[in-house]
Amino acid sequence: MKRFSKTLMVAVAVMSSAVLAQPPAHAKSEVNPNASASFNAIVGLWDVQVSVAHCVTGVVLSSFNAMHKFEVGGTGQVVPAGNPTSLSAHMMIWRHVSGGDYLASIKMFRYDGSGNYIGWIELNNEVSINAAADEYEGTGIADIYDAAGNQVGMSCPTLVGTRYTGNF
Repeated sequence: MKRFSKTLMVAVAVMSSAVLAQPPAHAKSEVNPNASASFNAIVGLWDVQVSVAHCVTGVVLSSFNAMHKFEVGGTGQVVPAGNPTSLSAHMMIWRHVSGGDYLASIKMFRYDGSGNYIGWIELNNEVSINAAADEYEGTGIADIYDAAGNQVGMSCPTLVGTRYTGNF
């Protein structure tokens, strides 16, 4: 039994050393060294004012604040300042088009007032950042689907963002 405990301790020590020697997973995502400076200029956190309009009439249906996070490597997240029981976390992929122009595709799941899954929204935005990379504007189309995958609506959001830098 003593020999087994000693062997187990050695095995745990060796495995712990191997795990601790591994680089963190996020170290694999690096800025593209061959890309222009504007390629990753959007990376970071943004305070965003979102206005959702009817695509045909242009009438604003709702407005809300959100945080957008663009990550190195082309992924991101959106956190709306709204009731979290009606929408899931928003997951995003993005890509650089040219200069300060980007495309972003966002998906979120929808729930009714009782918490039942009722479908999803796919949002495709065009975003342009300014030369200082501290403000952006964008427009998009949000396709709304029911749980069976039928498109049941559409809206046209506009985005106005400023880079979030905190208060250090």
